[in-house]
Amino acid sequence: MSDRIETIKAMLADSPGDVFLLYSLGMEQASAGRPELAAAALIECITADENYLPARIELGKVLRSGGELGHARAAFEGALDLAIRQDDTHSADAIRAQLEALGQ
Repeated sequence: MSDRIETIKAMLADSPGDVFLLYSLGMEQASAGRPELAAAALIECITADENYLPARIELGKVLRSGGELGHARAAFEGALDLAIRQDDTHSADAIRAQLEALGQ
């Protein structure tokens, strides 16, 4: 495992609910080609803060890369709903593009 992943895990041991650390762990796991571990970290991040939009968007991407297209669609749809509620039109447009790329 990469040094960054180990460092983040050590930091999470001291701050288990830290949203930024959970998000960072998910991103590092995704970069390391571990979509299942990335998804687990991002889901934990979303559980800690359901309004953390970047985690929802990245979860959709990770699920898509792991071939979980139905789950990816659900993650992107949840992210889109949140972006609209947060009045984040830039993110909403980007999420719509992700959904369009998934097709039917």
